[in-house]
Amino acid sequence: MLASLTAQQTLKELEMRFRGEMQQLGAASPSRQQQDELFNRHVSELRSFLTKTAKGDDRWNGRLWLAELEMVRGKRQEAVEVLKEIDAEQAPGMVLVSAATMAQHLNLVQLRDVWVKQAVTKDAPLLDRMAMARLLMTVLREIELGEGLFTKALADAKDDEEKSFVMWHRADALRDREDLPENTGFDELEKLAKSLPDTFWGSVAKDRLRATRMKVGDDAITTSGKTLDGTSFTTKAQLGKAVVLAFYTAADFDTPRLMALLADLQAKNSDLVVLGISLDRDPSEIKKSVQELDIRFPVIGDGKGPGTESALRWFVEGPVVHVLNKKGKVAGLGLQAGTNDGRAEMTAVIKRALR
Repeated sequence: MLASLTAQQTLKELEMRFRGEMQQLGAASPSRQQQDELFNRHVSELRSFLTKTAKGDDRWNGRLWLAELEMVRGKRQEAVEVLKEIDAEQAPGMVLVSAATMAQHLNLVQLRDVWVKQAVTKDAPLLDRMAMARLLMTVLREIELGEGLFTKALADAKDDEEKSFVMWHRADALRDREDLPENTGFDELEKLAKSLPDTFWGSVAKDRLRATRMKVGDDAITTSGKTLDGTSFTTKAQLGKAVVLAFYTAADFDTPRLMALLADLQAKNSDLVVLGISLDRDPSEIKKSVQELDIRFPVIGDGKGPGTESALRWFVEGPVVHVLNKKGKVAGLGLQAGTNDGRAEMTAVIKRALR
């Protein structure tokens, strides 16, 4: 095991190995003792990595991860000590805001405040600034600081595309604000869709708003993308065939049964097109899961999780199946394969769509 630890030079490599070991153990129906032993070993190896190997931002991201694992183990004081090792001068703003959320949970008020104050003074990539603003406005309840990041990003936007990107993230953050009316985030999406309709994020906002009002018989939202084999797919090219959009995660308990059902229906119906849309975040694991699940229809999987374009447009945040009929209209929405009744309903909807 020491040899494999030495081979891991980055936090990402360590994460990938840990994930692989957990999946391998999970496939063997482990006992609780075996699960705990692997978990504890991972904690020990991560701590050793931070002490001996970690460089750059891995030093701080790794400590966030270690603190989280210690909290899972119920070792609150160990988590506190790990967090205190984060250097506010060297750590990036996103790390400090994330650390502040953990400090808040641990009632480390002074440390939380120092990190928040330091974080907002640091330069950061635009995507990090959007994530920081979201955490500030929601978890940390630092509304003015979060709005300040959004306001500055809008003022600094170099073009309409970047401006629409900022407006999208602000709207999404407002949706999670518990102190605001329920529709506040969607009202902001309306503003984005109307003010910048020709931008990517303006068009996504328009489709997402349509998705919230979608009903059977409506024109479907166009779904396009590159499949794992590099082929371009678009529902516009499937008119004359029924289309199943299967949003899935490999780890979901119902996924194997869903894939088997769709494969059987497709084998029996030449006019049925199935598109898998992976909501997983690791591109290599997506490809691996396609083989393990024996998925033979095209799959879109860019590793963005629910942030993949099709999921954003359809407002999908978890596994679900939508069905389009041969005219490109919605035949079924929100279908699930977790029960016999759910699978029977899905089958009936698909058969109607094929008529």
